[in-house]
Amino acid sequence: MKSYGITSKVTIDDEIERHAENIFIKGYSIKNNLLTHEDCLKYTSILNNVYEKQEVDFGKDKLERIHELDIARMPFLQDRRMSELYLNPFIIELTTHILGSNFQLHLQNAIINKPNKYHHQSSWHRDLPYQDWVISKPLALNAFYCLTDFTEENGTTVLLPFSHKIDHFPSEGYVNENEVKIIAKAGSVIFFDSMLYHRASYNSSNMIRYGVNNLFVVPILKQQVDIANFFHKDEGLSEQEKMILGLKFVVPCSVLDFREKRYNRIVNEK
Repeated sequence: MKSYGITSKVTIDDEIERHAENIFIKGYSIKNNLLTHEDCLKYTSILNNVYEKQEVDFGKDKLERIHELDIARMPFLQDRRMSELYLNPFIIELTTHILGSNFQLHLQNAIINKPNKYHHQSSWHRDLPYQDWVISKPLALNAFYCLTDFTEENGTTVLLPFSHKIDHFPSEGYVNENEVKIIAKAGSVIFFDSMLYHRASYNSSNMIRYGVNNLFVVPILKQQVDIANFFHKDEGLSEQEKMILGLKFVVPCSVLDFREKRYNRIVNEK
């Protein structure tokens, strides 16, 4: 690459670092072919079953009242096969590169974008909502799996590049001029800084679009639901999965508990 007058330059030959650079600068990056066609069919089938049960358990009318239609929340709690998505080695490696060695799963939600219907996620938002500030290093990272092709017709994800760097939502004219519709094949993963403004778009096709959002956060941020409460340390989980599920970051229930945890950590480090 030709250039002149440049005194500082970055050279990247590693795929993880390439994705990290995209995320740090423009806010997002896309990894193709992380899942096979068979994987996508498997997870889509699981999500249909999970959502059907969640709709029956809570009630369709009540879900509609709280804008929760066609969202399967924490599907891995109902079918542990969904944990394969947040435990994918590439996902873990990139998340570690972005957030550091300590992070936890904030949520896993599936978006079921049905034909000729606006989804609640079609509204612009951050996945750390109501936060009108910015920070120099990411606090959270999204790994959004495309289980079907994402096209302009089926309500693809729309991102606003660089918006993780501003402390306000820009004007309508700016948004219309700079938004990016993500066109991606099934099996791809869209990574983005969770402070990046984004939305789903209208599905004008005759096919359902499926996506699964895995949101990882640094441990100072709490989980959307108390995921760690669903598991026990003696369940045979790996140390890595204990961390991701938040078992290592449970808030002490007393001063004594706080000191015991700190003491045991120091003793175990020796």
